[in-house]
Amino acid sequence: MNQKELKQIAERWKGKAGGPEAETTIADSKLDKDCVHVWSCTADVAKIIDRCGSAIRKIREDNHGVAFEIDRSAFRGAPYAFKVLK
Repeated sequence: MNQKELKQIAERWKGKAGGPEAETTIADSKLDKDCVHVWSCTADVAKIIDRCGSAIRKIREDNHGVAFEIDRSAFRGAPYAFKVLK
């Protein structure tokens, strides 16, 4: 994926909050040892491209959202999506 294409996709999704059904989904499967799959229809698309654009292996965009295949080296793990509460 070249940086120009990533930048164009990020610009299209920047600032899109989406409706009440908008979501970002992460699929962390043990079968995919080298990558993580992410799908989003929100401004998270632009944030993901900004944070780890160089690790994006594949990207597919349609009218409903963006699907990413991201190298596992850019992924911290699902448990780290949560705050530590005491």
